[in-house]
Amino acid sequence: MQAELAAIEDPDVRRQFARSAAWAAFSKGLGLRLGLVFGAGLAVAAATTAASRLQLADGRPGVLAVTVPIPALVLLVVSLIAGFVTASFRGGLSTGSIAGAVSFACLFGVLAVEGEVWMKRHGVFILDADPPRDFVDANDVMLDIFTTGMWIGHALFWLPAVLFGASVGSSASRFARRGGSRLSPGARPRP
Repeated sequence: MQAELAAIEDPDVRRQFARSAAWAAFSKGLGLRLGLVFGAGLAVAAATTAASRLQLADGRPGVLAVTVPIPALVLLVVSLIAGFVTASFRGGLSTGSIAGAVSFACLFGVLAVEGEVWMKRHGVFILDADPPRDFVDANDVMLDIFTTGMWIGHALFWLPAVLFGASVGSSASRFARRGGSRLSPGARPRP
């Protein structure tokens, strides 16, 4: 880009080219990455809502078996795709991390709304279907994931999935760009 910029003599055209080049460099894969982030949040919310509704009639066993592994798998795929598209561990990690934050916010929202339904209908918490030990109000139901410390268990599964996905995605991208060869660029195979 620098060589092309040096060849442009008109200052206005140079500035316009520089702005468009900077935007192209900044937004490399940005649309896809934003789609992945919000798609992950939507997928986590949909899976949690579906699990809640399927178990609501019985009021058990709770959605914990869904809220830990399914989002971890979604985040693994998101960070893998982002790492591959950007050809960078950092791109996969940042996209996966933001997707994790959005997914957790969506999960929290679903647990708050669906948790009220579970508490009113069966008198149990939505995550593990345990009855409360004391009187509970709406805040206790909504903050169940925090007051019980279950958010730590979620993080212990979600974070390694993001790291692994970003690592595999960026490595696969570099491998694919080299033509699938393990040889360094410019090296010749032995006969």
